Amino acid sequence: MTIVYIILAILILELLIFVHELGHYSAGKLLGFRVLGFSLGFGPALVKFKKGETDYALRAIPFGGACQFDGEDEEAQNDPRRFNANPVWKRLIVIFAGPFMNILTAYIIAFFIFLCTPVPVPAVNQATGQYIPVVSSVVASGAAKRAGIQADDILVAIGDEEPVPGDGETILDAFVAAIAKQKGDFSITVERGGETLVLPVSGAYSEATGKTTLGVSIGTLVDHYERNGFFESFGGAGKYLWTIVRLTGEGIAGMFKNGIHRGDVSGIVGTVGVMVNVAQEDSLNLVYVACILSLSLGLFNLIPFPALDGGRILFLIIEAIIGRPLNRKVEAIVNGVGLALLFGLMIVVTVSDVIGLIR
Repeated sequence: MTIVYIILAILILELLIFVHELGHYSAGKLLGFRVLGFSLGFGPALVKFKKGETDYALRAIPFGGACQFDGEDEEAQNDPRRFNANPVWKRLIVIFAGPFMNILTAYIIAFFIFLCTPVPVPAVNQATGQYIPVVSSVVASGAAKRAGIQADDILVAIGDEEPVPGDGETILDAFVAAIAKQKGDFSITVERGGETLVLPVSGAYSEATGKTTLGVSIGTLVDHYERNGFFESFGGAGKYLWTIVRLTGEGIAGMFKNGIHRGDVSGIVGTVGVMVNVAQEDSLNLVYVACILSLSLGLFNLIPFPALDGGRILFLIIEAIIGRPLNRKVEAIVNGVGLALLFGLMIVVTVSDVIGLIR
């Protein structure tokens, strides 16, 4: 079954790349640009044919793709169908269309997730007005597992006290903070099937790190499920994507602050590995991952780095400001260097991913 998920993960990745290149291709065709080539993958062509003025190809290595425009890295000539012979605004639309299609695809996926997936409505403790904390999952080799804590256990107390949220905190924050404060052995009181259990926990505190790691994820008890309406799903999708962007930004900021460690950055191998793991838990998870990957692919390509769409957009903005094109040879060299750096980074990250899988 794992091989099926691997193939499915690769197909999803390639589909998102296809959507990206299709954005460039469609915008170029609509604006009258001459498209010389459109291909999916790298390496030797498995299938190749020509229709009109465009060569189409499906290549052997199923990662990446390309949409080649006539005169893309050359000085403008009189032919109005060559890339650099067109005004800046047209070229901006063509370059931006790729990332835009990925972002739009992510939004459409998120919209249907909200429209088709029932939304959990948390249960509320009538006495406190707070949500009811519950164990969502338990790590197989963690201290919680050894203590007999199970998924769906309702958390009541940590040690001898029931955590109370402080200013700006939720009850979940209070329980997480209470667990983090424990040193040495302690107990956790839970409710399971209407019965109250006091479970002793040992081995959660590490002298080396000074941290207590219980090995659970904490969520809220669900009272019932509701479906979003059509218009509610529009807003929900937007909020969901913004949450992904915010968390990604916080993660990147954390890497600059704390340094990059193994596992912080993944390449294609690592991404496929994550997709296979989440698919084995629940095939529907692949839809969520596809949404996140599509958004990430769109935003990543907007980074103003040479060889990325964002770098080309930056060159076009500079051209619009100074009123003349930059030296095409210099631009081509800069993009070539940027591409080499990206390939180098991809190789390093891929090797790291493979080593991680072996270990």
